[in-house]
Amino acid sequence: MSNYLGARIRVAFIETNVIFRSGLRALLEPRNDFEWVGEASSLSDFRARYSGTAINVIMIEAELLADLDQAYLQFWMSAWPHAKFILLVPNFKSAMVPLYFKWGFQGMVNKWNMHEEAVAAFRQVFFQHSYLHPNTKRMLDAQRRTIQLLERITAREIDVIRGICQEKTCKEIAHDLQISPRTVETHKMRIIEKLDVRNTAGIIVHAVRLGIIP
Repeated sequence: MSNYLGARIRVAFIETNVIFRSGLRALLEPRNDFEWVGEASSLSDFRARYSGTAINVIMIEAELLADLDQAYLQFWMSAWPHAKFILLVPNFKSAMVPLYFKWGFQGMVNKWNMHEEAVAAFRQVFFQHSYLHPNTKRMLDAQRRTIQLLERITAREIDVIRGICQEKTCKEIAHDLQISPRTVETHKMRIIEKLDVRNTAGIIVHAVRLGIIP
């Protein structure tokens, strides 16, 4: 039986573990209101294979976004302008969660406790635009100050923070981001001001606390 609008929800997912992907596909295939479209182990592979394909909901493993900035992610998402996006996370504790919502995700599912939750998330995102697990909502409510702080940090500043946490020099970060060392220094000073810390060590401590790095 199809859903109450007579439509089948066309879904796809990107996850590194082939066994996990097989389990998710097996969960959805018997349901008449879903149509499995495709899957891949990386964002680049998925975009190469399915760019322009009509997909309603795309689920993405959070770990695949660890080194991406907002500009690239939005470019990647632009290949499916009418799709909704769900993030597959190992837990709801990372403060990056609200930032991912800001970057364009409409739902979030716990990777280790999905099963029927994944089905509910696909349906709710398709029909009602968003899906929030109760744990996610509690986390968002409890970490409102952290969310406000993250919203002040730009995608480029997050790139700089990650470079700092990798013990890279300003020159190395500038080379990676294709900007000048002076611009990196400016970003660093703004980060210090926004995080209300005194030095690089303070930036690293906050980066861990905010979930910008594991």
